[in-house]
Amino acid sequence: MNEIDRIIFASETVRVGAFRCPVSDPRFPDSGPIQESLVAFPRRGVWIRQAGSPSMVADPGIVTIYNRGRHYDRAPVSADGDISDWFAVAPDVAVAIAREVDPSAFDEPERAFRFEVAPADHQLYLRQRRLFLAIERRELEPFAVEEQVLTLVEEVLRRAAGRDGGRPTLSSARRELIERAKAELARNVAEPTDLRQLSARLEASPSHICRVFLQGTGRTLHEYRLELRLRNALETLGETRIGVSRLAAELGFSSHSHFTAVLRRRHGMTPTEIRSALRGTRPLKQPEPRFRETSPP
Repeated sequence: MNEIDRIIFASETVRVGAFRCPVSDPRFPDSGPIQESLVAFPRRGVWIRQAGSPSMVADPGIVTIYNRGRHYDRAPVSADGDISDWFAVAPDVAVAIAREVDPSAFDEPERAFRFEVAPADHQLYLRQRRLFLAIERRELEPFAVEEQVLTLVEEVLRRAAGRDGGRPTLSSARRELIERAKAELARNVAEPTDLRQLSARLEASPSHICRVFLQGTGRTLHEYRLELRLRNALETLGETRIGVSRLAAELGFSSHSHFTAVLRRRHGMTPTEIRSALRGTRPLKQPEPRFRETSPP
């Protein structure tokens, strides 16, 4: 049976790995309990349900958080299965970080992390992609890897602790509707989305879906799908030499220039500049503080 968890770095303090479990793998529904305290950055959408919690769509817009020994199961969103990169910390370190961020956290590794999810904005996502690729290419000394992983995990927990952002409390039915909408959008981000078809699949009116999704996420459906496309673009630009025009078409953008304009507004860089940044040959730029993309995808 093929290995689904590939370790790219390991020390007494931190471990970093790539999880790749296709839907066809018999371990896809349940690959066993989490072996380490970790944060995972999904690279595709997948349904995840941690024991005792409701199901949620884990996609590139969030970071999932797991305690050591936690049981969970999954269900497919796309044919790609579960694809994520993870950053784990030793048990005593997990407790120390959790207590620093959240004084009410338990002093037990199996319960140290009180939160299961944190938001992943474009800056955090780009930062972890560049870190993961630098570790994979052996560009960092072990000490630097440990330091940057610990900093990343702490940042994720801090974001989780303040993740509500003052948004109104939603009913369980509305939260479920949002998660199902995420799953539909993540299933194939390059496909054109027809709001009426989406509402039919979700069995809710278009206006209701738009209103609830915005209330619960702070983003429109279009903005959410666009973010998923951009996260896929960061992955592809960092790991392949595919041409920009071809990538733009595969991700559903109307043209090379549209794709470039969106990336420039979001990250302050062209696709070529982002590719260089992900490969460590140029520094990252700070993007503009706000982003709204209104031109047709």
